[in-house]
Amino acid sequence: MLTTDHPRFQSVCESSDLVGLLRERTASHPHQRAFSYLVDGEDDRLHLTYGQLDRQARAIAAHLQSRGMAGERALLLYPSGLEFIAAFFGCLYAGVTAVPAYPPRRNRNLLRIQSIVDDATPAVALTTHSVFDRVEPMIKDEQDLRAIPWQCTDELDLAQADAWQEPDISPDTLAFLQYTSGSTGTPKGVMLSHGNLLHNTKVICEGFRISRAGEGLSWLPLYHDMGLIGGVIQPIYFGRHNTLMTPTHFLQKPIRWLRTLSDTGAMISGGPNFAYELCVDRITDEEKQGLDLTQWEVAFNGAEPVRTTTLRRFAEAFEPCGFRFEAFYPCYGLAEATLMVAGKKKWQPPTIQPYQIEDLKEGRAVPGQAGSDDSLEIVGSGVTYLGQEAAIVDPETHQRCADRAIGEIWVKGDSIAHGYWKREELSKETFSAETTDGDGPFLRTGDLGFLDDGELFVTGRLKDLIIIRGANHYPQDIEQTVEDSHESLPKSAGAAITVGDDGKEKLVVLQEMGRQRDLPFEEILDSVRHHVTAIHDVAPTAIVFLRPNTIPKTSSGKIQRHACRDQYLAGELNVVAEWSLGGELNVHRKRGADRIARREKQAEDAAKPKTPPAAKDDAKPSGSTIERAMRIVREVAKERAAGATLETEIAAMGLDSLERMEIVAGLEDEFGGRFSEEAILGMNTCRDVVRAVEEHLLTEGGPAAREVLPGDYQFNQSPEYLKLRSSLKLAESAGLANPYFTQHEGITNDRTTIGGKDYINWCSYNYLGMSGEPAVQQATQGAVDRYGTSVSASRLVSGEKPLHRELERSIAGFLGVEDAVVFVGGHATNESVIGHLYGPGDLILHDALSHNSIVQGCKLSGATRRAFAHNDPAACEELLKRYRGEYRQVLIVVEGVYSMDGDFTPLPEFIRLKKEHKAYLMVDEAHSLGTMGKTGRGMSEHFGVDAREVDLWMGTMSKSLGSCGGYIAACREIVEYLKYTAPGFVFSVGLSPSNAAAALASLELIKEKPERVAQLKHNSALFLQLAKQAGLNTGMSDGTPIVPVIIGNSMQSLELSQRLFAEGVNVQPIMYPAVEESAARLRFFITSTHTDEQIKQTATALAKHWKQLHRKSG
Repeated sequence: MLTTDHPRFQSVCESSDLVGLLRERTASHPHQRAFSYLVDGEDDRLHLTYGQLDRQARAIAAHLQSRGMAGERALLLYPSGLEFIAAFFGCLYAGVTAVPAYPPRRNRNLLRIQSIVDDATPAVALTTHSVFDRVEPMIKDEQDLRAIPWQCTDELDLAQADAWQEPDISPDTLAFLQYTSGSTGTPKGVMLSHGNLLHNTKVICEGFRISRAGEGLSWLPLYHDMGLIGGVIQPIYFGRHNTLMTPTHFLQKPIRWLRTLSDTGAMISGGPNFAYELCVDRITDEEKQGLDLTQWEVAFNGAEPVRTTTLRRFAEAFEPCGFRFEAFYPCYGLAEATLMVAGKKKWQPPTIQPYQIEDLKEGRAVPGQAGSDDSLEIVGSGVTYLGQEAAIVDPETHQRCADRAIGEIWVKGDSIAHGYWKREELSKETFSAETTDGDGPFLRTGDLGFLDDGELFVTGRLKDLIIIRGANHYPQDIEQTVEDSHESLPKSAGAAITVGDDGKEKLVVLQEMGRQRDLPFEEILDSVRHHVTAIHDVAPTAIVFLRPNTIPKTSSGKIQRHACRDQYLAGELNVVAEWSLGGELNVHRKRGADRIARREKQAEDAAKPKTPPAAKDDAKPSGSTIERAMRIVREVAKERAAGATLETEIAAMGLDSLERMEIVAGLEDEFGGRFSEEAILGMNTCRDVVRAVEEHLLTEGGPAAREVLPGDYQFNQSPEYLKLRSSLKLAESAGLANPYFTQHEGITNDRTTIGGKDYINWCSYNYLGMSGEPAVQQATQGAVDRYGTSVSASRLVSGEKPLHRELERSIAGFLGVEDAVVFVGGHATNESVIGHLYGPGDLILHDALSHNSIVQGCKLSGATRRAFAHNDPAACEELLKRYRGEYRQVLIVVEGVYSMDGDFTPLPEFIRLKKEHKAYLMVDEAHSLGTMGKTGRGMSEHFGVDAREVDLWMGTMSKSLGSCGGYIAACREIVEYLKYTAPGFVFSVGLSPSNAAAALASLELIKEKPERVAQLKHNSALFLQLAKQAGLNTGMSDGTPIVPVIIGNSMQSLELSQRLFAEGVNVQPIMYPAVEESAARLRFFITSTHTDEQIKQTATALAKHWKQLHRKSG
């Protein structure tokens, strides 16, 4: 037997904790891919290197350390994906104990999370922004969950990684709490240390006999021990690449698992027994074509009883694809032993041994005859490794059992956990057992089994043992008999339980039914009774047939017999038919059978074409989207869908997660395409299902015609308009005036006239006072007199005015680049240029707070678009390192000054990134031209960089230039290309002479009078200073003419705006949904023409009314 001192392990890892392990991998192979994640379960991949994982983990850890959380616990609520891995290691890097759980879907499993929170008392909950948006409405009434600080790790600044400090940890330091499946009221948190995890990882490596060259693949949930340890920690330990996909994508289409195995050549993958059953039942012969499973060396099977029939069925089904029976790796383990206790010896076929049934009942394992009715075949779970010991012990006397004698499985070794969190008595009883000869401490697993020639065989659970009239019966044996008794009964979908009556235990059989129509219930009932009585010599007193996929199971697929018993006694099972001793079979679906039959016929008729299809070879499938989608729902739900409407909830039909996946798979087959996981999670009603089909599956020229609703052709009933009206009613309901479309009756500058009254104005964007400047007006009037009011058409075909080229040369010269081209609108400039220069096969990285025009341009382009954290070059760099090699062109887009928060971009860092990663860089200077730099030349002057180091300078002429339109300033080649090919220029009218003249005159004035820029900077600094002195929250504003005052409440922002208006101050509120409710604000745009007196007057009024509102709200 190998020990952990063996050279094999010394060469793999020198560290004694998981933090050191990942740091070792990062130091030696920073650019090596650690994980790939299949976003859609098939083609769309994300990759994560050791270096990237280390940096993300350090950033998360530094954030936790800054909040003093070392030694605390963190609740992890993530879907299976790369973000979970970063958060898990972020906790370890901070010395924080991770508590993985699965995010609730609506109110499902929320009770379990509440119970975990009550038990673990986490100091923080970590998740992603998208998950938090989904979870937040669910926890609004849950005081304990709301009391926890929530942190979205995908919004953290990666630059925090540099502040990380290595934690003080040892092999005995807790790494995470694994909450075992069971009652939501009494969860048990298994305490697993760094030492436990590393030792068990070595056990797995030795059992699998894997090499570093072997690829892995896992679809198992990462919050569960098998997925986390087997799919994340073990690959990092051995330094091999692992591909991940979500359980949802596997359950939806099991072929995805095997196809990915075939495509990647993965050698290691597996799951519970039901996964192999699902593959046999759901993968068609057509889907098997092209599968190559020859490289699959370790097909592990654990977490629930391993069935001999499953192994044989799967091997027979996929042997033509190259699968070898000896690749099966039955294993045994449990969370209390970290993960794996025993596994078969590699390169040998699984041990399948028949034992006499009667002797098994008496607690002895006596070999029998294969194929005999008197024998039961049991699959061996292998042997222990690396100093672990599995002993068979009498659970009452604590004496060791002889070979082939059945007893409780006790385990000891370095993988055994430290106990249950905050459960000292239970921990002592479970983890500190000793045999009568004083050997120990052992973990009492609660599982029954025996040793035969050194190999472990698991026969059942101690607490599930059925004792009737003094005879022992193992529920797994009875369940196997039931499912084998009739071909219509699904596998691994039954439970044998007992109920007490007058001190006597009686057997009750619960069994799910198949999905076929018109099942012969009487025939099935007779077969179950006959087989159970004949084989086990005990007659069931009740047999209950259940709807498919409704029997209580754990997340790993184990039957929860205690939950079955509780639901049976409470009458909460989803019963199709039931029988009890002395009574008749009661088939529930016969109640109202005529009514149900009528509804089913109506449903079937509704799915048929209303008119005969045209006699064409290429005729489209008939029926509207609604009819076809509902037909798929009915095919899965069957009689449960009787009477279903678009408003019917999926859960109300009794459909579980597996049936939901069948609906998803059926819809994808029917309409083509694939759903995203977010789309699947949003399917709560039948209407949601139809909407998801329309938004995610239907393509141009697709086969379906949707039902035309009133809101589709009567705009006053459209959801878009109704949503707008709902927003506008926010002000109306409070008796406040509509703050939008204010009518200004003169020139809008530092002052404005509204309704005949004069106001100090903070909404003009007229930063340098050029709009209304006499010299600019004179130039504009002269241009109209000479050239008219319009150029009428595109400059390309109708010609241009001298003003156009004069303006473009002036812009280029002012900025310090070769050339420029002007467009008629700023929004159209971004939308047209980004959408034209980049396309499919390209990647656009943009700041998370980018203007709508940038985002729309990205969408129009068809390029892959990814946002990085606001003003975070490190986050952008992570994306470049991860994805640059997968795309032809890459564009980085930032804004000079951000109009919502008044902060500015760290331009030199982005210039460095664009050079290092051979990308294009675009800077939107809508709010930095004329406001930044000593003479208003923008960001290049502010930072003292060569403007030619930026590929695309975009700007607008409506703000500092007192005109209208937008421009692109760049090298000569880009400008030439845009003038001849960009749709927003070629097919658009040219800039009007008046606007061109106004912009040109403004530019000349800025050059002549740079003191305007200096005055603007003085005014901006004074306003910011006074606002801060008044205790107002000005956010990130610094050194720009945009100063937000964040109120954090939309209604208060609106009321404050109108109070100021009453005092002669005009400022607009920014409310939800333009910003998050917590970021609702007033936004002040400072100009060079504002006076110190105006600024002081406004700051005083602002502080006064904010304090009054604050006191009012209490």
